[in-house]
Order: sequence, then C-alpha cells, then structure tokens
Amino acid sequence: AAAGVPAATAGVNCPLPNGSSFIDTWGYPRSGGRTHKGTDMIAGYGSTLVAMMSGTVRLNYHSLGGRQLYIYGNDGITYYYAHLSSYAAGLSNGQAVSQGQGVGFVGSTGNASTNVLHLGMIVGGQYVNPYPTVRQAC
Repeated sequence: AAAGVPAATAGVNCPLPNGSSFIDTWGYPRSGGRTHKGTDMIAGYGSTLVAMMSGTVRLNYHSLGGRQLYIYGNDGITYYYAHLSSYAAGLSNGQAVSQGQGVGFVGSTGNASTNVLHLGMIVGGQYVNPYPTVRQAC
C-alpha cells in the first residue's frame, strides 16, 4: 500500500493546478506516535484546490486535519484534503463534483503550522501513499 497507486490514478487532476512544493513524506513521524499518511503540498494561503477526480463530497472538521474535504471518486478511490481555509462557495455534503472543479482553498486549520494541503488517498479502506500520483499529475 505504501507504494501508492499511480497506475490506477493516471489522468487525475493535480489538486493544486497553480503550483505547489512537495516531497515524499509518507511514514514520517508525527505527534502522538502517529506516522504521516499523506503528502503535504505547500502553497500560498487561499490557493485554489480542485477535484482530482469526479465524485461526491463530504465536508468535515477535526482538531488534527482542521477543515477537511473527502471526495469519493468515481474511480473507487477516496481523496482526502485537509487544513483548508474554506470550501468553494455553495459546496455541500453529498454534492457531486466534476474533475477539475474548484472545491476549496489552502489554509492552515487544525494542527498545520503553515499553509498546506495535506492530501491523503484511501483505497479499499487503507491509506496509500499519494506521492507517486501527485508527482505524476502535478
């Protein structure tokens, strides 16, 4: 699972079409004995985030991830966006979104110390490393 699923995600959109900086930090240590289950994509506050794949959304808030968005992709993969400053205007739970549609904006909510998109990908109920996918897409 740690290898990611780039072959299965060929053709997805980069979640930050206007650019970002990121490296492979999968498995790095985190507070509370956790390990990093995503790729942190550094971008300016308020940078537009787009849907990597068409699907339906769930909006959420958590103390660690802050303002969060899940896209249940039509490809069977769940795309998890965390630390958002805000959602796109009018976005609501259960709404269908199209690939490339604006869904939110970069921020630093939750336990983030900088403006960042924490991107996670869930396949078959397990987090997989999104780095190979975003390296290919971005």
